[in-house]
Amino acid sequence: MMMNDNQNTKILLIEDDKALAITTMNLLRMKGYDVTHAGDGAMGIQKAFEILPDLILCDISMNEVSGYDVFNVLKESSATAMIPFVFLTAKSEIKDIRFGMQLGADDYIVKPFEYDELLTSIATRLHKAEAHRKANEEKFLALSMISPYGIFIYQGDRFIETNPSLSTTLGYSRNDLLAMSFGDIIAPDDRKSALEKIDRCLMGFEKDIHLQFKTVHKDGYLVDMELYGIVGLKVKGRSSLLGTLIVSKPDIAEVQDIEGITINEIEEFEKAVDLLAGKRNYVSTELINKLIAVFKDSDSEKEKASEELVSFSEREIEVLDLVCKGLSTKEIADKLFISSRTVEKHRANLMTKTDAKNIIEVIIYAVKHKLIDI
Repeated sequence: MMMNDNQNTKILLIEDDKALAITTMNLLRMKGYDVTHAGDGAMGIQKAFEILPDLILCDISMNEVSGYDVFNVLKESSATAMIPFVFLTAKSEIKDIRFGMQLGADDYIVKPFEYDELLTSIATRLHKAEAHRKANEEKFLALSMISPYGIFIYQGDRFIETNPSLSTTLGYSRNDLLAMSFGDIIAPDDRKSALEKIDRCLMGFEKDIHLQFKTVHKDGYLVDMELYGIVGLKVKGRSSLLGTLIVSKPDIAEVQDIEGITINEIEEFEKAVDLLAGKRNYVSTELINKLIAVFKDSDSEKEKASEELVSFSEREIEVLDLVCKGLSTKEIADKLFISSRTVEKHRANLMTKTDAKNIIEVIIYAVKHKLIDI
């Protein structure tokens, strides 16, 4: 990775030694890296989900939440599992180094370390991660080219990749589509509502999306279509919306959410996402249990005194409680006798009220402030 690209590279430093942290941050910032510091393991976990860094440097020996604890939590979520993770340790014993590497860490550096050694390790791990990302991206694109279903990658307000099947469905060439946005293909009557939901997904308020709307074919007639997508995966270095656009089938219920889809049309997309990201970004029960173990005994009373707690509705608390128990959107909807879209609306409200970029940050907020029964 070239030095002039470092300014776009986010590094999270989790280190409780303030003097070492300041020195290390200054060095990395001089090299152009965007560095965020967390002074303990719990804050490190929170910051990792908040900023989704390109690389994590983490001390092993920290009070309460060790570097091993941080690693185990972050590797449980697909949002953070693929981030290169380098342990910083003052323990030079072989057993400690081996334990960290057996967990799956990408590298370790023994303190005190030479800064050239640190910079070399960072550059090496970033280069390896970039090569892995490009390989998976190429697999995704290769699969999409032969898929019978319309597949797209969307960033900001433009398609950055589309496959031949989508061109066939809509009548536009690939070059046409790469110069277009969803606003250009969605019919006027459906445009405002659909774009609002797509924008919310792109901003991270929802992790996946299922929409029905009419599109305008190049020849001018309307086509009923359904969009299935998942956001948050990095493609070409940026967070993107990956999805399928398929002609609507009358037997698909409008309120059905992406987690309940069993139709064949989604199988190709699932395979593609698995190739690119490893697994879907679901919040597993195991991850929730680890978050509870880290944050349930945190000193939240001081935080409560210094900040005004968010006010949630009774229904939002119910949804929050079930989210923290690991239930999917569909399971929550069935349990509360409401539609999946209503659940998604409450989840979005929870993220908006807590200023969270994803549902994991909401769970951390709930656990820290004892808003749920543990």
